[in-house]
Amino acid sequence: MFRHFLKPIKKFRQTYLPGIVTGSADDNPSAISTYSVVGATTGFSQLWLLLISTPLLIAIQRMSAQIGDVTHKGITTLLKQHYGSKVALSGVLALIVANVLTICADVVGMTAGFQLLTGENYLYFIIPVIILLWYIIVFDNYKHIARYFFWFSGILLAYVLSGILAKPDWLAVLKSFFLPHPTFNLGYVCGGLGLLGVTFSPYAFFWQTEEEIEERHDARSLKKTNRAIALGFIWSNLIAFFIMVASASAILNPDVNLLTIKDIAQALRPAAGAWAPKLFGLGLIGSGILAIPILATSSAYAVAEFFRWRQGLDAKPKRAKGFYGIISFSFLLCLAILAFRPNPIRLMFFSQVLVGAITPLLIFFLLKLVSNKKIMGDYRPHWLSLTAGWLTIAILVAGDIFLIYYLLV
Repeated sequence: MFRHFLKPIKKFRQTYLPGIVTGSADDNPSAISTYSVVGATTGFSQLWLLLISTPLLIAIQRMSAQIGDVTHKGITTLLKQHYGSKVALSGVLALIVANVLTICADVVGMTAGFQLLTGENYLYFIIPVIILLWYIIVFDNYKHIARYFFWFSGILLAYVLSGILAKPDWLAVLKSFFLPHPTFNLGYVCGGLGLLGVTFSPYAFFWQTEEEIEERHDARSLKKTNRAIALGFIWSNLIAFFIMVASASAILNPDVNLLTIKDIAQALRPAAGAWAPKLFGLGLIGSGILAIPILATSSAYAVAEFFRWRQGLDAKPKRAKGFYGIISFSFLLCLAILAFRPNPIRLMFFSQVLVGAITPLLIFFLLKLVSNKKIMGDYRPHWLSLTAGWLTIAILVAGDIFLIYYLLV
């Protein structure tokens, strides 16, 4: 009898949970903080970017999954086989730069969460947090832990309640969402590029492909995978929408340099009252535990593929020294950067602006692979998916050009 009731739950976990975990990991500490900063500094004016980015993001993630399901090879391996070592290496390096920036930002976000919970300086928590995360990946079962911390990320639903209880001008919200009026200046462009940087996270492309391979999916799994991806990233961007609405309603400070971690926590005050900083801190910690191992592991997959090392979270450390060595190196590099004691908000925000500037190159490589008939055979994506990919590149490159222009003038 109980098996009858548990069957739908088991099916949901097996079919949809991997896609939802990847989507939830997209709302990592740096993402939560970046969406908060964008809402606080630009109000509702950049909500339209979430509207257009959601279908584009789903299309790109589906293509990443399609590569894994059809070829059973990682992105780095395919780049090296079909476009040469130099192209593959440039992709690996771009991914590592983007991932290290985000890992540093997310570690700071987690430690800032502990600061909000305890009142102690975030710097005291950096080394313990890094050791904990490293241990979870190398010696524990991350996938098992992720299943539980996915539910922990449900704390982010408090933003939905806060966005509603803050009583924003919903007519203004809808106008900004569907009929945008962009204001072109340095602050607006940085906000837009940061928002797109956390939305189109490069690590998610590589991770999605590797997940399909590890789960032993094939071309017959594409429909289920596509549904899981769509559900995961609609969920992720819905949370982002309410983070921005709540932040715009509760904070609204146009200067990012004047914002603190306590300031952006106030977006949760309509729902949590005086407990807003504590709830925000828990959200940062839970989302960090979910996201940072994926970031570090995606870098390790890319490097291990390039050098043809043994890889995979199922492999023992003694049998995959290079793979786990890259994970360890990522955390050591992160520790070296954090030794300079960066401002948490500025690090989390501006790191994602830089990630947004790097991302077009990696999407370009992805499109080259997925549109190659020699690689994909009869399973090349529909022209609408490819168009979505090229449109994403165009939007991000336009953001890069505007950023350079406003930095120079």
